[in-house]
Amino acid sequence: MSPSLEQYFEERVLLPEQGGTAFSDAERAFLARYMGEDFEAALDRQGLSRPAVVESITGELAPARGPDRAAGPGADPDADPDDDAALEARLCEAREVKLVGFRVAGQELAVPIAQVQEVIRAMPLTRLPAAPPHIAGVTNLRGRVAPMVDLAKIMDFSSPSGENRFIIVCRGRGMLVGLLVEAIAAMHQAAGQDIEWGVEARVGVASDLVSGLLKVGDGLVKILSVDSLFQKVLKS
Repeated sequence: MSPSLEQYFEERVLLPEQGGTAFSDAERAFLARYMGEDFEAALDRQGLSRPAVVESITGELAPARGPDRAAGPGADPDADPDDDAALEARLCEAREVKLVGFRVAGQELAVPIAQVQEVIRAMPLTRLPAAPPHIAGVTNLRGRVAPMVDLAKIMDFSSPSGENRFIIVCRGRGMLVGLLVEAIAAMHQAAGQDIEWGVEARVGVASDLVSGLLKVGDGLVKILSVDSLFQKVLKS
C-alpha cells in the first residue's frame, strides 16, 4: 500500500531564502513575454524580487540526480533541456518509479518525484494580465520567479474544479513551474512493469501531457509528462 503524504514527510514551515541567482534563458523569455523587456523593474514594483514565505509539506527533496531523483535545489540556469528529456526517457526504463499522486477536477494524476522540488500549500499569486488562462500567476519561490499552472485549464478537464489547496513545484528547462492541485493523494512507489508508457492515443484529454498510466486498485492514474508541460508553458 502506498504511504500517505503525511507518513512520507514531516510537515514544516520554511522561511524565505535571501537573494536569488541570475535569470535563466527560459525565465527571461517567459518574463519578457508577459511583463515586458523591463521585467526586472516590474518584478521590483510588484514585490516579486523577494522570495515569498512558503509553507512546505515536504521540505526540499533530495538533490542527487538519477532516474528517481531530481536535480539540485532550485532551477539550474545552465540546465540543458536535453537532460530533462533524457530524464523522462530513463524513468520509462527504471525498475521502480516514485510518484507524487494528486487530484484535479475529479481526475487522479501523478508526477515523478524525480522532477519535483517540493510540495507547498497554496498562496496568493501575482496575476499576469497578458498570460493565457492556464497561467494562474507567478510568485517568487526561493529566489526564482515561477509561473503557476492551472492544471484543470491546461489539460482541458470538463469536470467541475474545486479549490486549489496545494502547489507541486517542478523543475526543468532552467526554471521552476508550480502545478495547482486540489488534493495530494499519496506517494506511489510503483514497479516499472506496473506502468504503461507511451499511452498518448489512449488518454484523449491533453494527451500530449500524459506520458504513462499506473493502475491503482480498480482505477488508472495518469502520469504527467513534466517536460512536455514545461514546453507548453514556455510556448504559450
